[in-house]
Amino acid sequence: MPPAPYGATPPPYGYGPPAYYGPPGPVRRTNPLAIASMCCSLGTFITGVSCIAGIILGHIALKQIKQSGEDGESMAKVGLVLGYVFTVLGLLFAIGYIWLIVWTVSQDSY
Repeated sequence: MPPAPYGATPPPYGYGPPAYYGPPGPVRRTNPLAIASMCCSLGTFITGVSCIAGIILGHIALKQIKQSGEDGESMAKVGLVLGYVFTVLGLLFAIGYIWLIVWTVSQDSY
């Protein structure tokens, strides 16, 4: 094919003009209890006890998400996992602390 003369419009590449995709669809709402569950579980670093609220809110959020089809399932699961992990770690720490006190008191210091 010979080159186009100077000043000629080059042939269009691709498949024509861009397609019109239409307006975006409705935005799915994120379950607020899922957000609260994750925040409470992460807030355990500051408060030390909010992991229990994270567990409770996570279970409620998962139930609501299954019924309503909202977004936020992964946030609710993160809140649950972190809540359970921090609860177990807190219980292990408390048991170890009590054991240390009992062991220290039982030692003869005479």
